[in-house]
This record gives sequence, C-alpha cells and structure tokens, in this order.
Amino acid sequence: RRILSTRTICKPHAPTSVRTLARGITTREASPRAMAPNTTRLSATEKTAPTNPLNTAHLTKGPDVEAGVPEPAPPPAPKAAPKPNSPWVMHWGAAATGSFLGLGGLFVIENWLRTVHALPDPMLAVGSFAAVATLMYAAPAAPLGKPWPMFYGHFLSILISIAVYYMGEAVGWSSDLTIALSPSLAIGLMVQQGVPHPPAAACSFIFASSLRAHAQPLGGAMYILVPGVIGCAYMLLVQYSLHTGLNLAYEYNQKRRKAMEKDVAMH
Repeated sequence: RRILSTRTICKPHAPTSVRTLARGITTREASPRAMAPNTTRLSATEKTAPTNPLNTAHLTKGPDVEAGVPEPAPPPAPKAAPKPNSPWVMHWGAAATGSFLGLGGLFVIENWLRTVHALPDPMLAVGSFAAVATLMYAAPAAPLGKPWPMFYGHFLSILISIAVYYMGEAVGWSSDLTIALSPSLAIGLMVQQGVPHPPAAACSFIFASSLRAHAQPLGGAMYILVPGVIGCAYMLLVQYSLHTGLNLAYEYNQKRRKAMEKDVAMH
C-alpha cells in the first residue's frame, strides 16, 4: 500500500486536453462562489455618498435637467428696514413742543383725577418725567428711551423702593439709608435685567424721599400705577402722535416741492 500511494502521488500528470479545459471553465462559472454577489466592504465615504443613477452631475440648470430632480428653494426675501424719522423730528422745536405737551398733559390729568376724586392726592407730574421727556423728544433714537426699558424700568424701580421702605420701617433704620439704598438697588436690578433707564431711578428716589408718595393708596403701591404706568403711557402717546404728524407733514412738503420743481422745469 505504501508503494502504491507513493506511486500514485508521484505519478506524472497526463497532458490536459482542450475538452477538459473547457469543462473546467464551465464548472467554475457555474459554481456558487462565482455566482455569489460581491460582498466587498465599502469605505465610510462610499457608504454615505449618494448614488446618482442618472449621472446628472455634469449638467447645469436648464431644460435638459431631469424633471424629477428638485431645484433648491430660493432664499427668503430680506425684511424691509424701518422707515427713518424725518429731519423735522430731530428739530429743537419738536423737542420743545413734545416736552410741553407731555409735561403739561401730566398736570392736566393730575388735576382732573383730583377734581373727580378718583384719588385723594394723585402724584402724576413728578420730576423724573422731565428726564423722560428729554429722552423721548430730544433723543428719540436713543436705546434708553425705548418703550420696554421705560415701562419695565419704572416698574422694577418703584417696586424696589416700596420694598426697601417697608423693610426700613420694620427694622427701624434711618430714612437717609432708605433714600440712598432704594435707587441704588433699583439701578443694579435694571442693569441685571438689561433695562437701564435713568428716569426710573429718579422716580425711585422721589418715592423714597417723599412722604406724599408713602401716603398713596394701597400702602404706597398705587405709585406703581400713578405715576409709573399711566405717566409712561401718556408720554409715549404724545411721542407717537407728534412724530407721526411731523413725518406726514414732511412727506407732504417734499411731494409738494418736487411737484413745484417739475412745473418750473416744464415751463
């Protein structure tokens, strides 16, 4: 057996015929390994890359592009900038007129509230509103004179003043400490909230130093409404009305001037 095995292994191969080669090729093509799908591992870039069966990468936008390919959406239209105020708004006469209408109207409303006995001793025309008039009518574009800092700043400042006043009454410290501490805390709180408003700090000082303010209804809490909310709302109404009227008058004047220049040029 050992000899036969050795002979079988060492037996030289016979020459392969053409028919045998063709049979081997046919068998190899029909084998399951040859018919199996290609399972070559793809790289991360090839896995994530989108397929393009139409091969339209070389095409540009136009009628030749396939109808199924979506076009990118157009960018949104930019928002229109707010219309600036006319030069008449920044005139010294407009600042003086607005201040007179604002401060004078506060006195009128205060006297009316006292006449109809709505409040026993209303405080509406306080000194801090002179600073409000300066911001709103002399520098209407200043960020400190915007409506949100004005309303929120007054609310915070007066609320702090009321709290400090009652704390001082409970502890028994000096009134001078209350007067100095109230606007200081109000300024710090306004800065922390991002609404610094100088007239609001002045309104807080007035409440802390005025016995008349302490005697307002609801334990002084009425000072938040009068002069805080009502005073600011009235000053804002005067500013809006005045500036709207001045802008319309300026536009009318410009149109009239252009029409006159056109008539002169035609004649």
